[in-house]
Amino acid sequence: MSTTTSVIHSEPITAQTILRLFPDIDTSSTALDGHDEEQIRLMDEMCIVLDENDKPIGNLSKKICHLMSNIDRGLLHRAFSVFLFDSKNRLLLQQRAGEKITFPDMWTNTCCSHPLGIPGEGGVELADAVEGAKRAAQRKLDHELGIKPAQVPVLKFKFLTRIHYKAPSDGKWGEHESRSELYIQCAPIYTV
Repeated sequence: MSTTTSVIHSEPITAQTILRLFPDIDTSSTALDGHDEEQIRLMDEMCIVLDENDKPIGNLSKKICHLMSNIDRGLLHRAFSVFLFDSKNRLLLQQRAGEKITFPDMWTNTCCSHPLGIPGEGGVELADAVEGAKRAAQRKLDHELGIKPAQVPVLKFKFLTRIHYKAPSDGKWGEHESRSELYIQCAPIYTV
């Protein structure tokens, strides 16, 4: 079993070492200056921090997990991505809001977000982690697009794969995720 190793330190990042390895992690609020109030609030949500085997080692805020200065030190977190198709096999795409802190105005799949460090969205083993991602996907589809959980039952989500994803958004923000890719097909929700 391998573990994530910090680029700054040669010691593996584990639940036991994370606080010692990252005593100077960027937690200041200045990075959020000038951003939308709701987006700042969402940056306080707690992401699931992982080793490279997708095993949870703790929880840190979205802000901490998405600052490139912390990503460059080796922080990795759990995420999901949803591809929602209607009964005519049309994919619902979304353009991210201009107020988003990471990747504003970018076109993306139906929904991307994070299982949170809350009951029901975690999981150590793959099957449990995928179930947590499906529940998180239901929550975010409702939050971002108004698609109610009854329209996207957990049992209808199909797990496609996991990917290890790292990308800068700008000089300050980015992503470093172990992401569950989910597919769901349902009755038309929107008409074009």
